[in-house]
Amino acid sequence: MPQGFLFPSKEWAEEFCRKLNENQDYRNAAKTWEGSIMFLATNLPPRVAEKYGRDRAGFVLDLFHGECRGSQWAEDPDKAEADYILEATYEDWKRVISGQLGPIPALMSRKLKVKKGSLATLIRYSAAALAMVKTAQTVPSIFG
Repeated sequence: MPQGFLFPSKEWAEEFCRKLNENQDYRNAAKTWEGSIMFLATNLPPRVAEKYGRDRAGFVLDLFHGECRGSQWAEDPDKAEADYILEATYEDWKRVISGQLGPIPALMSRKLKVKKGSLATLIRYSAAALAMVKTAQTVPSIFG
């Protein structure tokens, strides 16, 4: 059995939330942030799409003043509630999580799309976004 968490999955989101709470850089950079964020992956590879019965999957993190107060798996991504929705293809999320593509360049090139919420607000929290990506890189990840 491989060590790690399938991305995206409920277990991956829970571990990401836990690790965010351990990251002091994130806590400092996001100390005035208020709002939930849905991370939505589209164009899932066949093995992952088969697991979920659809070609998109995502989760919501409840983020408040540098703390991740919880994660929620989006059983139906179209019905999930969040203040912000960030959408990218599975491959682009994989590139962001692996550090091959930075979150701000991904936003500016529209590889990472803000489907709901303010891009300007997200840009103001670029230090928090970078800390989030560094945290995501510490989650043992399995990509489909």
